[in-house]
Amino acid sequence: MNPYLLSVLKGERNSFFALLITYLLLPWTLIYALGVFCHRNFYRLRGAYKAPKPVISIGNITVGGTGKTPLVIWLARHLQDKGYKSVILTRGYMASGAKDSDEADMFNEQIPYIPVLKGADRVANIKKSLGVLPVDVFICDDAFQHWPLRRDLNIVTIDAVNPFGRGYLLPAGILREGLSALKRADVIVLTKTDGTNNVQALSAKLKKINARALIVESLHKGGDAVDVFGKDALPVDFLKNIPVAGFCAIGDPVSFVSELKNSGARIMGVFTYRDHHIYHQKDIQGMVDFCRAQTVPILVTTHKDAVKLHKFKGLFNGLRLVYIPIQLEITKGSDEFIQKIVSACRG
Repeated sequence: MNPYLLSVLKGERNSFFALLITYLLLPWTLIYALGVFCHRNFYRLRGAYKAPKPVISIGNITVGGTGKTPLVIWLARHLQDKGYKSVILTRGYMASGAKDSDEADMFNEQIPYIPVLKGADRVANIKKSLGVLPVDVFICDDAFQHWPLRRDLNIVTIDAVNPFGRGYLLPAGILREGLSALKRADVIVLTKTDGTNNVQALSAKLKKINARALIVESLHKGGDAVDVFGKDALPVDFLKNIPVAGFCAIGDPVSFVSELKNSGARIMGVFTYRDHHIYHQKDIQGMVDFCRAQTVPILVTTHKDAVKLHKFKGLFNGLRLVYIPIQLEITKGSDEFIQKIVSACRG
């Protein structure tokens, strides 16, 4: 989605033009809502596939970055520590002609010991894996609205800074479903809680919608910068007081800019692209030219973007490209969360 349009739908822009866009899209929201209703009830009547092993879903009810990918990695590592063999199922968002997906490549780099199956048809991938891969539990990425598959534990991530945008369904807002859909959630993980003072009020609102759900609080922590091509970790203060330019193609570019500021770098410019953007030579060349004109020695991006840039290594000649890895830290409800996960795995 276009970054400007996404900011409008999130309610981050309130100009006359932004409000006009929202109101013009409202009729299409009614059509979208009808489509969601029909799609959901079709599978309720048809029935969902019950996998022979437990399925844990991690999803959301909004578009834009809510922190699902770091949570999938966190969950996979904790299950590994508990002795469970997991397989990750991811839809794999890919542009036409792309061979791999952003999330799948990140999983393969950060948790290479866990199989990742890509494809929109999770049921088909589960059936293909049976008897081929050792598995105790399937982790289903972005599957809160994946009706063909029955889940044993529904985990929903919500961005605590901007949880529901203007409160409208797509395309006038960022909601995939109405808030009543949260009644299906077993666990609600509030992400980026360090960026707002509204966590208590948000938790109270969510409890009114779903009193039985466990509400977990978390934040995203930026780690040491990593050289994209060298793969070596750099000192904690590597970017401090250094002029840099940043770029990203993620659902929540504001969070990336925040991490960039936290690094202590002197930000000379930031380039943002739509989520899951596939980079072309002209994109990279434009940023490289900017850095050379401004005497900026380092370009900084996200891990999600870094996995797509290896084929452009030659274009960065004379410039260093690094990414800031993001890790999830559970700050409230960790023990209860792990208990629910283990309980789901035991069936």
